[in-house]
Amino acid sequence: MPSIKRPYQNILAAMLAIAGMPVLGQEVQPVNMGPVINSASRDAEPTFMPDGNTMYFNCFNRQGRTGSDICVSDRVGDSWSEPRIVEAVSSEQYLEVEPLLSPDGKQLYVMSDRPGGKGRTDIWVSDWVDGDWTEPRNLEGPFNSEYSDHCLYFGGENWEFAYWTSTRPGGFGGNDIWMAERIDGQWQEAVNLGPNVNSAVSEHHSLPSPDGRSLYITTTRAEGFGGEDIYVTTRDAAGNWSQLVNLGEQVNSDQHDRCPAFSPDLSTFFFDSERAGGYGNKDLWYIPYSSIEQIR
Repeated sequence: MPSIKRPYQNILAAMLAIAGMPVLGQEVQPVNMGPVINSASRDAEPTFMPDGNTMYFNCFNRQGRTGSDICVSDRVGDSWSEPRIVEAVSSEQYLEVEPLLSPDGKQLYVMSDRPGGKGRTDIWVSDWVDGDWTEPRNLEGPFNSEYSDHCLYFGGENWEFAYWTSTRPGGFGGNDIWMAERIDGQWQEAVNLGPNVNSAVSEHHSLPSPDGRSLYITTTRAEGFGGEDIYVTTRDAAGNWSQLVNLGEQVNSDQHDRCPAFSPDLSTFFFDSERAGGYGNKDLWYIPYSSIEQIR
């Protein structure tokens, strides 16, 4: 993903200082995004417009409505506006989760079980046209199958690598991480990342590191801190992925910690968590990426 220089580091430092937490060193702890973004229901899976001043995320039970939607909030100074439902990509009848914005902010990808898909859950994409999002269309290529496909992320300077989660045959059990490469404008067939990454338990939401060599993956392993944890795997020169390494207690807790995302300038590592100190269910939290980026 391309790097866009923005004043995130200054904003993050100020917010950490307000929270009474150190900015430097290895003991920085995650900060909750607060009661405007977070509610008593699920708030998860953030993604950002290129300037970093608009955030889309998965929200539940907003605006008097029950269930899952995609919400958007705008930065006002060091604060965020009251989230509002993105009606064009949300429905009252079906599930919409896991938003992902393209680097130019012109496409919005979501997972949904709406009619017209190829399987149980599919990845859909909406285009920004004349100041609004279009009706989502089913994503072409190797991404969707007759099974569950979700948690899409792209890597590479031109988004030529795609990583997503699927329950399709050929995996190691339940949700596995798969990838595809775009060559000469065409997406190639999906490839499972193999047994160092995938296992009989669920592995999902694979976020590429800024250098493209690592993936941050959510999974539940016996050696974890509890519930879902965020791990990292790194690819060697031959293209082999290493065994997963837990990010440790700076990110993971005895509750579910999952679905990370970067700020557009890559300085901040966001994720959702059910840890103590939140406002209910899943909340959005963040930590300086510099405090964990050396873990491999």
